[in-house]
Amino acid sequence: MLDQKVYLDDVYASKKCEGSSFKAVVMMSKEARFINNQAYQGFIQLEEKPTTIAMNKFKQNKLSVVVNEEK
Repeated sequence: MLDQKVYLDDVYASKKCEGSSFKAVVMMSKEARFINNQAYQGFIQLEEKPTTIAMNKFKQNKLSVVVNEEK
């Protein structure tokens, strides 16, 4: 089991969120919502909380942010 905390050093080291704590929180919250929806619909069985899974994915550099630029 990984450490269940995300430190500012983790955020600053992440190139995907560009060192922005706001982007990091958005990335993790969207992933946690997605995981929770998948569990609610019965596609996956959770062993940990969705937020813990999302934080671990962030720290392992498995999350990214997609920016939609409207013209």
